[in-house]
Amino acid sequence: MSINTRLTDDHNHTSVFGYLCVFGALMVFTVLTVLLSFLNFGLFIDAVIALAIAATKASLVIYFFMHVRESPKIIGFIVIGSFLWLSILFLFTIADFQAMYGDGPTSVPHALPW
Repeated sequence: MSINTRLTDDHNHTSVFGYLCVFGALMVFTVLTVLLSFLNFGLFIDAVIALAIAATKASLVIYFFMHVRESPKIIGFIVIGSFLWLSILFLFTIADFQAMYGDGPTSVPHALPW
């Protein structure tokens, strides 16, 4: 029996075994997040690792528990597009915050036009 037939039943829905596997993966990533919180790789690397784990967990939840896996392909494109749009909004917010309060050239008080 292949893993694909064990994760789905006859109607292409995720089986109980599949949900338990996803639950186990989510628990592993949760424990990994807690363990990594005790380590210090630097602010940037810590943020990248935490965001990668969070994105992986969110992807698992969306793909299996929100049934994107069983939906038409257009739904998958909409979900990916939504994540890309959210990423763009986050990047602009971070860039604006960095420009206002960071060490960038626009944070110098005399560079402001007023």
